[in-house]
Amino acid sequence: MGVFSFHKMMVVLGLLACFIMANHVEIGHSLHVERLASGGARDRDSHVRKLQEFKSYFFRREHTTVSLSSSSSPSPSPSPSSPGRTGSGVFPVTAYGADPTGKTDSTDAILEAISDAVSGNGDGYEFITLRDLMVDCNFKGGGIRLIDALRTTIDNCYVAHFTTTGILVQGGHETYIRNSFLGQHITAGGDPHERNFTGTAIDLQGNDNAVTDVVIFSAEVGIAISGQANMITGVHCYNKANGFGGIGILLKVPGITQTRIVNSYFDYTGIVAEDPVQLHISDCFFLGDSFIVLKSVRGVVNGINIINNMFSGSNKGIDIVQLDQTNEEFKEIGHVVVDKNNVNGMNLKATIAKGVTRVNGTSWIVDFNEILLFPRRIRFVQHALLTGASNSFPNTVLRNISNNQVLIESDTIVEGSVSVSVDQSPSISS
Repeated sequence: MGVFSFHKMMVVLGLLACFIMANHVEIGHSLHVERLASGGARDRDSHVRKLQEFKSYFFRREHTTVSLSSSSSPSPSPSPSSPGRTGSGVFPVTAYGADPTGKTDSTDAILEAISDAVSGNGDGYEFITLRDLMVDCNFKGGGIRLIDALRTTIDNCYVAHFTTTGILVQGGHETYIRNSFLGQHITAGGDPHERNFTGTAIDLQGNDNAVTDVVIFSAEVGIAISGQANMITGVHCYNKANGFGGIGILLKVPGITQTRIVNSYFDYTGIVAEDPVQLHISDCFFLGDSFIVLKSVRGVVNGINIINNMFSGSNKGIDIVQLDQTNEEFKEIGHVVVDKNNVNGMNLKATIAKGVTRVNGTSWIVDFNEILLFPRRIRFVQHALLTGASNSFPNTVLRNISNNQVLIESDTIVEGSVSVSVDQSPSISS
């Protein structure tokens, strides 16, 4: 069963399997329905005409000023001419003549039900729900497009065969995408044509949105984010492997990222963040040499937490967090925490590190280049000396911390071990 919900009213698509073969399902202040994919016995021109009429209806409605009545005023009574309208605000399309078996064309019934649902008064495009839908883009464009929508839910939808974007959110805020599956090609992974996957499964160009419990199984980019305060949780990305140029999540919000990514699974694909500021990545699993890239656009990185994640690789010497400074070196670095991640078959990278070395002499160097994320950057050091000599109390001093190497000297020859802790984040100073 599929459900469209407009203005707190619902259109119930009482079909065994609601299968939409359209270039776009669009909701917003302008609906650009270009064409409906044709199939076997379908009348393509007729479908295009019907959808264009539906588009014109929304266009007229958008430019009509609606005077909202006071809260004490009664709601408009249902029109007796609408066969599917009920007092509860639910519009079952079977009451409009839709075929629940899906054997015959139900376009007229669905459009009539949607028309009745949106005909009431309302304050913009609020509380719209797309539920239980199979959206087949038929390789002719994108799937679902939301424009300046507010409090919209896409629930239990399957979007396939898109060439551009599976779900595009433009402007607005509080769009919730959950329990859904998206892929350009229907595959269970390891597809022989994976290197040719294109398109973006989900593109969030607004703020305050959430993607929860979603599987993205084929696309060049799993989720592209260019808005603030978005939340990603419980997502499984195996859309396209890193080695083929795929990206699980692409954060294109330089300088004001404000994104949280938690409890997600990156399966042979990773995360790329451009000039990230306020980015939180935690409790995720990265499989197949997947990694996180901090990409410099203007050399800014600040307010980053990459903590409590698991990384699994194939012992190829790949770093779990990498810096892309092709455009410009990171110059504004502040409060970056990469710590408490566990690694199997990859190189651990962190901004906080501890080292222990055996000493025998008056000076010792502890090299942290192998583990520290940023080159030539140590902002805080602690060290302790352990010696078995009971009759001596050597004095030690920290001489140098350049090039991520810590130099310690003592006033006498010491045999024992030295422990050093370093942090690349700036510490509080008075």
